[in-house]
Amino acid sequence: MVALMTDFGLGDGDVGVMKGVIAGIAPQAQIIDITHEIAPQNVASAAWILSTAYRYFPVGTVFVCVIDPGVGSSRGAIAVAAGDWFFVGPDNGLFSYVYAEQPVHGAVLLQNPAYQLPQVSSTFHGRDIFAPAGAYLARGVALHEFGAPVEPAALQRLPIEPPVRRRNSIEAGILHIDHFGNIITSIPLSLVPDLFDLSEVRAEFAGNHAVVTQRRRFFSGGAADGVPFLYGDSSGYVGIAVRNGNAARTLGVSATTPVTLILKE
Repeated sequence: MVALMTDFGLGDGDVGVMKGVIAGIAPQAQIIDITHEIAPQNVASAAWILSTAYRYFPVGTVFVCVIDPGVGSSRGAIAVAAGDWFFVGPDNGLFSYVYAEQPVHGAVLLQNPAYQLPQVSSTFHGRDIFAPAGAYLARGVALHEFGAPVEPAALQRLPIEPPVRRRNSIEAGILHIDHFGNIITSIPLSLVPDLFDLSEVRAEFAGNHAVVTQRRRFFSGGAADGVPFLYGDSSGYVGIAVRNGNAARTLGVSATTPVTLILKE
């Protein structure tokens, strides 16, 4: 299986061309789209979305991920064996969460022209380098055949700041704002197992002084439409949503807005 994730959108033919390249090399491979609607060049958002998806795919799946603002530069093109899967893409931090969650068994630079298209452009490595590498991996070509090894410690990682727990508060950030405007904080639910048992939980956003005090286990219950509430997101993190609305827009926050969770027993 080959899973694709890009920021290409679907208005042009780039995704279809990549699938054509993969099918030509590995015609028996099943190709699945994670998404092609990553915000352009947003490596951090793509890294988080990948982290919520990859573990639900079968063992041996090859993830070909192209969010590559550095295409044509000196950034490396890599293939990585991590956990039970393979990851192919630019060495720009895109696989940071995977490295944090899974053992890295091996990583290589994609240097061998035998596993690239005959002509490699400077602007479409998704077609010319990454899609062929993913297809050949799916066919069973060994990782070491693709190029020189890379030490796992040398792989590029995003500066992901973990939340800071103090006695009665947690200082955190925003990992992602999804299609519905739901805010996914960087606070894992495991850090607040008593989220719905505490007498009061309050989320405060720096800068605009927005505050959220409502809590809900389900989207359909509790406060009326238009009222932001805290909930446990399916990704395993504390989220903030507005029923039938957009929490990020309602609260006036962005992915760079710090958030503090105040806890009272």
